[in-house]
Amino acid sequence: MAWDVVVLGATIAGLTAARRLAADGFAVTVLDPNPELVSASIGHGVAASAHASTVAKMAAAFGDSAAHEHVRRNLVGLEEIRKIAASGALELPEVELHDHSLGVALDRELHHVRRLIHDGGAEISLLGGTRSLAAAGLRSTALLIDPAAYAAVLTGQAVACGVRLVTDSTVVHIRRLDGVTKVAYRNNLAWSRELEVVAGHAVIDTLGISPWGALAGIESPRYVPTLRVPDVGMREARLLAGPPVWMMRPVAGGTLLLGPTCTAGQLPGAAVALANWASAELGAAGCDAGQLVVDPSDHGRPIVGASAIPGGFYARGNGRGELMNGTASGCYLASLLLGSGMTRGVSLPWASKLRAGLGRMLKPRRDAG
Repeated sequence: MAWDVVVLGATIAGLTAARRLAADGFAVTVLDPNPELVSASIGHGVAASAHASTVAKMAAAFGDSAAHEHVRRNLVGLEEIRKIAASGALELPEVELHDHSLGVALDRELHHVRRLIHDGGAEISLLGGTRSLAAAGLRSTALLIDPAAYAAVLTGQAVACGVRLVTDSTVVHIRRLDGVTKVAYRNNLAWSRELEVVAGHAVIDTLGISPWGALAGIESPRYVPTLRVPDVGMREARLLAGPPVWMMRPVAGGTLLLGPTCTAGQLPGAAVALANWASAELGAAGCDAGQLVVDPSDHGRPIVGASAIPGGFYARGNGRGELMNGTASGCYLASLLLGSGMTRGVSLPWASKLRAGLGRMLKPRRDAG
């Protein structure tokens, strides 16, 4: 029997979509190359309705409607995050987000971005500024999340809803047949040579390893240098224009600094610049340095949707390192396959929907929101 959906990647996007689909009665399996929780438990852990610089770039590149859509998807994602966290009694501190990511922006620019975010449905206001320069930016709210703890709760919820999760497995071949896609994979153990095959009516690719995922433009991962410094008394999260600093957020016993997105070759220099800034501006020394691995973004616009190959779906939006974009992408993909919301008429086969409906009648349905 073919699965209704095969998900490639136990990322935030993949697990979110899998959970929502399984909660609606569909048979879902997830294949991931890493040990359990690794693919989802990364990121900076700040979830907000929008970033000013992202919205400005999106509006310039794709138009105001795309910026509104981005905000709406993020609002759906925020509700999903709250729902998952509540299911696992996971604390989600809510803090102010001070967004200076536009840098020294003219009043008209900042007001325009504020209107774009507001028209998308989010609550946002101006921070103080001078008459001619609104250098103080925008104020909204954000959730602070422990990525590892959230990944554990999300994974547990997905499995509880009926998702079959296969980790430590590498996809080696994908073949499209009439009505189904067959995915061959192998266990990562060095001695394992036997291939296993699963078939699905639809395949969601959050890692860019399928033909349509590659065509969607999913490129090599990029890197973000991080630095954990002692507590500097900051209680809000801040977005800066950068470099060398893009984000500052409070963490237990200190403050986490994030540098700009860069290539592997640029990472050492970006890490040095971040440490120098922390020393000069905060007087911080002997800090804990690290890095994040993220998917490349397209002006912050998650690429999600149906492929030219029947039955293929894909998600890009920092699926490996950005909780907010990953959640928004996963929710949208689930909606796309279920045939609800802004789905452009693409959904799972009627046979799958009928079987899922019968399954919901036979057992209590878990709320997927």
